[in-house]
Amino acid sequence: MKYKLLSLNVGRPETYETDKGELNSAYRKTPVKGPVHLTYRNFDGDEQADKKNHGGRDKAVCLYPAQHYRHWEGHYNQEFTFPSFGENLTVEGIDERQVRIGDVFQLGGAVLQVSEPRKPCYIIARTHGIDDFPARVMEKGFSGFYLRVLREGDVSPGDYMTLIEPHPDGVTVDDVNDVRYHDRDHAAKIRRIVAVEPLADGLKQSLNKRLQK
Repeated sequence: MKYKLLSLNVGRPETYETDKGELNSAYRKTPVKGPVHLTYRNFDGDEQADKKNHGGRDKAVCLYPAQHYRHWEGHYNQEFTFPSFGENLTVEGIDERQVRIGDVFQLGGAVLQVSEPRKPCYIIARTHGIDDFPARVMEKGFSGFYLRVLREGDVSPGDYMTLIEPHPDGVTVDDVNDVRYHDRDHAAKIRRIVAVEPLADGLKQSLNKRLQK
C-alpha cells in the first residue's frame, strides 16, 4: 500500500493574532517545493513552540490525511488550504481506520513508524476562529497521527509513503481514538492498546493510569 505526499510543510514558532488575542505557535506551517532532510527529531526548518506537549522522538512528524479536508470544507462551508491542520505531511488516501500503531513506512529516503494519534487542542480552534473544531475532530475521528523516525533521510513533495512492515497487533489509530474520546472505561480495549510495544510512551502511561483507577 502506498500513498502520495501532496504537501510537505515546515514552520518555526511565531506569534500571531487570533480572535482571542495573541498566540505563539508553530502551527502555521508553509509548504516547501524541494527535498527536506528529516532527522530523528524533526524536518530541517521545523520546530515546536510548546516542547512539553509537542515534538520529541515519538512526535517527530505529524501527518494529516488530505481527503479529510473535503469533509471539513463541507462541514464548515469554507476552504481549508494545506496545511490547515499544522501537519508536516499532507497525504492522500491514508486513513486512521486502516493505519495501525507500529506500522512502518518508507517515505523518500526516510523510514517512519506510527506512534500515536494526534490530539486536537485549542490551537486549531484559535488559529481558525472555530470554537468547536477540536470537539468535532474528536467526534469524527479525523485526528491525523504522529510518527517516529527510524531512519533519517530526505523527503520531497510528491514522494510516496509506502507500507513496508504492517504491525501484527492490528491496533488502528482509530481504535486508540475510540478509547481516548468515546469508550473511555473499556478495560479490555485499553489493555489491548497498551500492550502494543511501539505505542508512544506518554500515551501508554496515560492509559495505564486510567486502568489503575
